[in-house]
Amino acid sequence: MRLVRAFMAAALVVMAIAPTAVLAQGLTMTTAFPAVVADPGATVRFPITVTTDTPERVDLTVTSQPDGWDVSLRGAGSTVSAVSTAANPDVAGQISGEFTAEVTVPEDVAAGINEVVIEGSSESGQTETMTLDITTEELQPGSVAMAADFPSLRGSTTSTFRFNLTLTNSTNTQLTFGLESEAPAGWTVDARPSGENQAATVVVDAGADAQVQVTVEPPAAAEAGTYDMVVRAVSGAIVAETPLSVEITGSYSMTLDTTDGRLNARVSSGNPTVLNLILENTGTAPLTAVNLTATPPSGWTVTFDSDTIDQIPPGQQATAQANITPSAEALAGDYIITFRASSDDANDSIEVRTTVETSPLGYIIGIAVLIAVAVGLFFVFQRYGRR
Repeated sequence: MRLVRAFMAAALVVMAIAPTAVLAQGLTMTTAFPAVVADPGATVRFPITVTTDTPERVDLTVTSQPDGWDVSLRGAGSTVSAVSTAANPDVAGQISGEFTAEVTVPEDVAAGINEVVIEGSSESGQTETMTLDITTEELQPGSVAMAADFPSLRGSTTSTFRFNLTLTNSTNTQLTFGLESEAPAGWTVDARPSGENQAATVVVDAGADAQVQVTVEPPAAAEAGTYDMVVRAVSGAIVAETPLSVEITGSYSMTLDTTDGRLNARVSSGNPTVLNLILENTGTAPLTAVNLTATPPSGWTVTFDSDTIDQIPPGQQATAQANITPSAEALAGDYIITFRASSDDANDSIEVRTTVETSPLGYIIGIAVLIAVAVGLFFVFQRYGRR
């Protein structure tokens, strides 16, 4: 009876221990995607999780890799040769650590299946290996492409041109592209990932697209014509480029002045005075339908020999006459008249100080009155002065 009881007690002890033994996992290494397809020249990254029964150090070694391949073990931005496991706050009951196996495929690799073997050895004496399979294929033409929504734009030299490009990565690997450009001398071309003003590179996942925005600014002196440029996305030996063009219609500007450069005039009340104006096209495109207007003081009139100048070619001038007629009641003094020249593309204005002088007829009448008074006084004194 005692023997039976002892046997039953031993069986209970074994049953109590058995679940713990079943739950024990020892050292394991896992990755979500242990087999991938990669292109020549690509870099493939395998995030690997290491688990142990208790927190401990696990030494890491790359025990096998194809000739000419580069395999690095990374963690926290550095190359590592061991990982420490600890309680995982995200997974209850798991004791783990993480590192990344970074595999760079040579440019001249042949198509086929390649293996990388990583070994982990724990302090408790356990050993685990992981095999990573990388299938390489020949990179097909057109695997990476870049295209613009509208590859040609049109405007003046004061315009800022913006192109929206789509960069497509049809390879089997995530690629990081640097952005480059070629443009005529004096032009500014800035290519950046859309929404990333400070970024100099763009990362595109395998089989995905990315948006690139290109900003183009022409030089102020650019002549009318079509200008070509190229934007490239470069990732190692992989290059995608797209041609762009900008048609400059010319710059628009003008100046308005008097023919002698003086911004003052002398007029007399009620009498017309001619002011000669000169307009110069200082842009690189023709100015059409240039209208002349003036804002005189109340009661004054300003007319032009021609209210509209049909066209002024680039670098050339046109003249116009303004007839200024002050109000008949205008008092002597200074007045301001604003002259404007405007077209659909450019405009300019000047202010002319206009001085109203007393009419010569007024002087004559005044002198005549004074003479008449003087003569009258003379006769008065002659007739009555001796009495």
